[in-house]
Amino acid sequence: MPNIKSAEKRVSVSSAKKLQNKMVASQMHTAIKKFNAAIAANDVELAEKLMSEAASKIDNAASKKVIHKNSANHKKAQIAKALHQLKSGIIVVKADAKTLKQAEQKAAAQRKAEEKAAAIAAWKEDKAKREAEKLAKKDPKAAKKAAKKASAKAKEEVEAPAEAPKKRTKKAKESADAE
Repeated sequence: MPNIKSAEKRVSVSSAKKLQNKMVASQMHTAIKKFNAAIAANDVELAEKLMSEAASKIDNAASKKVIHKNSANHKKAQIAKALHQLKSGIIVVKADAKTLKQAEQKAAAQRKAEEKAAAIAAWKEDKAKREAEKLAKKDPKAAKKAAKKASAKAKEEVEAPAEAPKKRTKKAKESADAE
């Protein structure tokens, strides 16, 4: 905590200025994200409109020294290039890091679920074969029928996995017990 009055004022002024700068930067980033969304949607008219808006916000941030002027020029060049590519028919998908990370996590979870389902199906089919072998020792005709049924059932479960059981509330349990 500052002890001198001028130091206290500096802390107050710098914190207020930090909030103002953050607001300007946020407006700039929002304008760029809207522009990128229009590019991703292949909407040329909207992208042209949003490009001028985004360039204005970028210039505003540079004039207030929130970002460096070279950084501002680089950002404007990037959005102009993206618009030019959209007009020329080159497909460009602009996405932020958060969106990409979420897509990667979703794909990884999907792969993991598919691997788990395949492993479970293989285990069930193997179990069915073992049971069929035991049954074959006792009754060969019944064993063939049981093996076919078991493998068909395992394949159905892999193609259409069962839904997760619904959680029962306390009232649902009581009403089920009463019946």
